[in-house]
Amino acid sequence: MIYLDAARAGVPWLFDPASEELGALAREADARTGETPCDAAALAADAPLLRTLMRERHFGVANGVVPFPSEVLDAWEDLLARGPATWGEAVTVLQSDLQAALVDSHLRLRGAPYDDDPGGAAVEELELDGVLVVKVRRLIGDVADERALVAWADSADRHFAHERIVVDLRGNRGGNDGHTYRWAERRLRATSGFGGDVTWMVGGRPLGNWNQSAWREARDGADAVPQSLRAGRHEPRPDDELETVEERYELEAGDRPWAGRMLVLTDRATRSSGESSTWLLARGLGATVAGEPTMGMIEYGNIVPYALPRSGLVINLPTKRNDFGFPVERIGLPVDVPLDPGTPVEEIVARFDGFVRR
Repeated sequence: MIYLDAARAGVPWLFDPASEELGALAREADARTGETPCDAAALAADAPLLRTLMRERHFGVANGVVPFPSEVLDAWEDLLARGPATWGEAVTVLQSDLQAALVDSHLRLRGAPYDDDPGGAAVEELELDGVLVVKVRRLIGDVADERALVAWADSADRHFAHERIVVDLRGNRGGNDGHTYRWAERRLRATSGFGGDVTWMVGGRPLGNWNQSAWREARDGADAVPQSLRAGRHEPRPDDELETVEERYELEAGDRPWAGRMLVLTDRATRSSGESSTWLLARGLGATVAGEPTMGMIEYGNIVPYALPRSGLVINLPTKRNDFGFPVERIGLPVDVPLDPGTPVEEIVARFDGFVRR
């Protein structure tokens, strides 16, 4: 069994982190590409279970934000009857059609095409002509990435000693924007109407933390689970109930005001928590945003994996919905200064004072 049974968890669809079957599935799914052979018969047998999962665990469907995508799933079952040989054939069109039908760019099926991680350190910093440049490629990753992100946040005092800062989020794949918040929180300006969200909670903790944590633990062991994620998950109980909690957010002023200037760089590959980090730095620190509008992969959040046991189909689904006060999904956050996203950071630093005025 890859999921906890009702004797352990009152909320269904929670992974069992001790499951050897789940660990093997997670490792196989991570290695899966569009060319990996698939079992079409097993996928067809799992199709009714996928319908149930979508009804119960896609946040937009379950809460009536978007209609159940029955026509998309009908077409997929017709495809399965023709016997696709690879994962790419089986799920590429399904992923694209579900994203469009649900207006949810986060939804992802393992085996459908997805841009590769460009590699490189999660965080890099350098100083050019007195300007601090921080490149943040991703906000989640392996143990080394997590250490680098924690070290970035821990370096806030040293970083904010600079009067001019560039935060390069071009290509940022997202992850945990809590790192960005922790880096900036003591310098934030009081901001009303920052945003809001509606989240599934269990016992006062976000539902999504459990499956994110359990997936990593089953695949790589308990030590691979970031401490922030481990601390933020609930402890399953048989009497647990799923709660829907709505919140509006205001930013409180930090205790170390910063009088400097910041430039945030984005492009069409800046997504998810890379986008919410951009929003935080723009609204909370008055940062100027330069580059291209972001991807628009942010109105749904706390994305977690689910899996179907016969076929090993893995689908990422949201457990919350974010509200920025205007449409962002599949549109992107706007920029203050349009700029070719390929512009070298050295050129940007040389033009800093032209981009960011007091």
